[in-house]
Amino acid sequence: MDAQKTGKLINYLRTKKALTQKELAEKINVSDKAVSKWERGDGCPDVAILPNLAAVLETDVDSLLCGEIKRKVLSEEEMLKLRDEMNRQEQVKMDKQFLKNPDVRIKYYDFRRPDKFSKYELRKICNIFEVLCEKLRTELTGNRTDLLGINICSVDQLTNEEFIRTVPQRTFFYSYNYNKPGFAVQVDPLIGKLLLKQDCKKFPELTQIDAECLYIAYIKQFVQMMQKELYLNTEQSISYQDFELSLERNTLLPWTTGEKPNEMCMLVTLEIKTDSGSGMLNIQFNYCYIGEFCKKLGLFGKDGPRIQSLMDIKTKPVENNMFVEFGRFFSDSVDFEPGKILLTQKKFGEPLNVIVENEVRFGGEAVIVGENWGVRICRQKQDGFIRYDEEQYIALRLGSRHIEKEDLEKIQEGTILELDDICGDPIYIIKDGKCVARAEVVIVDDFYGVRILE
Repeated sequence: MDAQKTGKLINYLRTKKALTQKELAEKINVSDKAVSKWERGDGCPDVAILPNLAAVLETDVDSLLCGEIKRKVLSEEEMLKLRDEMNRQEQVKMDKQFLKNPDVRIKYYDFRRPDKFSKYELRKICNIFEVLCEKLRTELTGNRTDLLGINICSVDQLTNEEFIRTVPQRTFFYSYNYNKPGFAVQVDPLIGKLLLKQDCKKFPELTQIDAECLYIAYIKQFVQMMQKELYLNTEQSISYQDFELSLERNTLLPWTTGEKPNEMCMLVTLEIKTDSGSGMLNIQFNYCYIGEFCKKLGLFGKDGPRIQSLMDIKTKPVENNMFVEFGRFFSDSVDFEPGKILLTQKKFGEPLNVIVENEVRFGGEAVIVGENWGVRICRQKQDGFIRYDEEQYIALRLGSRHIEKEDLEKIQEGTILELDDICGDPIYIIKDGKCVARAEVVIVDDFYGVRILE
């Protein structure tokens, strides 16, 4: 061991790690004078100390013995990992070269966390609460000269779990049947105490009596005003009494009543200011209340989203193989002039034909499934299926769907099959496999018929 070379290496590695001689000495249980002696080249570390010294300086014993850092020979696997890391760092530089601020934080958008409410709906709620705040400033703060005002801060959407994490452990909390169409009201402790005219320093704890007093004095009236304002913005298709009865106050917190942590909710935040301080009042609407209950009553208008499925050009389309028809007929000398009625020989009430692979497999009666047509199987043909082999024909078709062959065996009397066609839309008139007209179903002398529309 060359004392001079080893001493210079110890000094270099210690300085690189920003350690003083005393700090290095403490880590390896020697005196700082011993470290100074080594670095001057007046002596060498004891062999028993070398492993600990090498670990602290992040080197190896052989390097200390030789007085120089040995180059490590990398294995093939280590070389591949090093190359991949260098490529990754280079790619990161390339990815950020078009950013205005290369140091900006980048994160991936989680599509599993959907935005349930549109910007229009958030603006609508914001406008409603702006009107509500104006009424609150008049009615709630009229008798309190120390109340400077109440204003809307934000309207946002987040998950129930995210909201729960933001709520202080000690706070004023009021839940209104949250697991059904409902909401919760949370008031910051400080502003709650100020509204109750309590000295927070003398009475920092929140008691049940405090919560009830705040409810009677402010929260109950606030909730009634909020409910009234929301109701006025609906179509008012139900009475206000029925609208108000949809809620019952629940003393349980939302997260103790089994709400879904990842379900989206809407959060409205109001700021209440007094001459002694300010605080937040949060209203957390569950999705069932805003997205289903209020929306159905016309809070955001009647127009809902219309959905149409797209077919990828590389995907083989799945053709419908089950058809529900009033019958198939000869196509000779039949015209489709609008207004003309085509009369069948099938009596009203007789089962419609359920056709699979050009065979009348079942008889069924028309039903409504949601917004679509459906058919309830009321007759199952055991043998002697009627088979259509004709290439030229006219079919009066209520609707169709695709059904897997293995599922055919599961169909029995009472089975309800939903079709792809919307109830109330004109039915199809098929000629030789192609739709040539649309028509409405009529009954003439107890027989089914259709009136040509287009």
